[in-house]
Amino acid sequence: MRDHAAIRPSLERLVASDRHFKSFFTPEDIADIYHNHRACSFESFARTIVGQQVSVKAADTVWARLEAAVQPFTPENVLAKTDEALRAVGLSGQKVGYLRGLSLAVAERRFDPAMLSRMDDAGVIDAITALKGFGRWSAEMVLMFALTRPDVFSGGDLGLREGLRRVLKLKERPTEKESIKLAERWVGHRTAASLLLWHANYKAAPVAADKKPAVKKPAAKKAATKTTVVKKVVAKKTAAKRKSARKA
Repeated sequence: MRDHAAIRPSLERLVASDRHFKSFFTPEDIADIYHNHRACSFESFARTIVGQQVSVKAADTVWARLEAAVQPFTPENVLAKTDEALRAVGLSGQKVGYLRGLSLAVAERRFDPAMLSRMDDAGVIDAITALKGFGRWSAEMVLMFALTRPDVFSGGDLGLREGLRRVLKLKERPTEKESIKLAERWVGHRTAASLLLWHANYKAAPVAADKKPAVKKPAAKKAATKTTVVKKVVAKKTAAKRKSARKA
């Protein structure tokens, strides 16, 4: 899904006017840039916990089991499950704690995902990072992909820092603080700039089909040389036998 209609004007502006992005992208590239819209709901926050530090495939498997075990999937029904039941679907003990903390905060109305859209960016970050298991990066991804805020940059994201290195042609990957400072050149459009930086890594990545398999020519040459030596030794022995037979 490529749903970046809300920030498309910013993408077009950066590709057309920023000298760094102009050298890396064409206007046609915008259609290939991903901005997958996410729901801002209890379920989406729970799924974020499930997906922490595991592969997408593993996260999908655990999530399917969790949904099957908790029906309907509400904070109250999650809290009604024992720790053992939640671990049985594949959650670690730590993630069980995070999920219980999220469920309790929503059930007690200390955290309401639906209210985030009414907060400014700083308020959203404060509300999300108050939850156990959610750091600033998680909050910034919610701002970008669930709330579609136009001016968000995550200095702690390694993909963005690597994108900065490529696009700005830096010798080394910038630090988190350096990245935040460098991204100030795109203030007002930093969400669009982030999408371009992530896509820059994709564009710069080598295509597997272009790689040619290594040919072991030296090994073949060595084998041929060994065969030649054997033939010469046999020939010498044969010649010696013939010479000996003539003398007799």
